[in-house]
Amino acid sequence: ADFKLDSPMPSDESAVAVATSPTRALSEAALRAVATTWSVAFPTAPGRDRFAEAVRRRDAPPTDALSDEYVHGVFDADGACLAACRTFIRVLRVDGEPRRVLALAHVATAPAARGRGYGAAIVRSAFERLGSDGLVESIFCTGIPDFYLKLGASTLPATLRLEYPDGAKPFHDSTLLRYALDSAAPIPPTAVIAVNGDGW
Repeated sequence: ADFKLDSPMPSDESAVAVATSPTRALSEAALRAVATTWSVAFPTAPGRDRFAEAVRRRDAPPTDALSDEYVHGVFDADGACLAACRTFIRVLRVDGEPRRVLALAHVATAPAARGRGYGAAIVRSAFERLGSDGLVESIFCTGIPDFYLKLGASTLPATLRLEYPDGAKPFHDSTLLRYALDSAAPIPPTAVIAVNGDGW
């Protein structure tokens, strides 16, 4: 799928059109546009290729650590990506019990497009995956918790203990957040969460 719009994006968040697609359905051009925004928003070590990483994730077989990945994006009339995030399903273990959660990652807005509500729009689109396929909660980390708290997320307590497989990367940011439907079971404040892979 290629994402293009017939008219410029409005500045009003309520009118922002967010394109949502399974990553596997994206064309190379659309995926490259998304990866370009991620690269600009998240400067990393020289040589890191976010497009190649996105292609590897797209083409990898589904596992308990990563399945059903979607991209939620805002694109201009020429197909340039103004904002994008990704969601996927991860099976965690909370105090030993398996729990399927919606992982939210790589939330980014192109620097020139910030302040127009695009970031909030893509996150709201991501949370709309809850309520289907048995998903009732999203868990993610951030360095800007206030942004997500305004969108209805809540902070998970620092008393949680996170366990990672040997060699896995921990969550990059220290604040862990949760956005949950009313039907979601609570997470005890002293729970042990087996992350089942790298943090996201």
